[in-house]
Amino acid sequence: MKNLKTADNPAPFEMILKDDFIDNRHGWELSNKNSEKAEITQNGYQLENKDSDSWHHFSIFPKVESLKNVLIQCRIELNSHEGPGQFGLIWGFDQKLSRLNRFCLSTEGRGCSVLHFERNHRPVFHRYYDPFFKIDLSRPVVFELRESNDYWFFRINKQLVYIAHRIHFASIGAGVGFYLDPGVTISIKKLQISRRGLSKAFSLN
Repeated sequence: MKNLKTADNPAPFEMILKDDFIDNRHGWELSNKNSEKAEITQNGYQLENKDSDSWHHFSIFPKVESLKNVLIQCRIELNSHEGPGQFGLIWGFDQKLSRLNRFCLSTEGRGCSVLHFERNHRPVFHRYYDPFFKIDLSRPVVFELRESNDYWFFRINKQLVYIAHRIHFASIGAGVGFYLDPGVTISIKKLQISRRGLSKAFSLN
């Protein structure tokens, strides 16, 4: 069996997209509706799901053919929530958003999940949930996804929380974005997407 620690070896990366959300140069969705709000302010990309029974997403499509060998890093701050829910990253989808993956944290700071699912969550093709994972949500959280040697590695604040083969995940497109359950408000502070290449590696921390 492949040594997964070796598979996740550090390597140089070349930048695909870097956004600190001081402006909207990358064309993120901006919205102010009864069901949602999305705006760029001095505090980053502010997202609010005002719905009571439906999750919302805000997405972008980097100019790459696939997410093979990519590193996705994002710093997210939880601003508020109404009851239990989740927030985090989505990836691997096309414009139709029929099937996608998500990597999320509980708004209570207890539990993280990784899913491959259809848009209405029926069916769910792959699910991982760790109810024992705990994190302090009074500070921004760094999510990290990395595809290396056919495996996806999932980290939160540099802590490895899950590893799974890419066969378990949707890869029908290069879409990347953010997931919010009903009543959740978050701020995206920074997003970096890179691919293993010749440039110097970087860190959000």
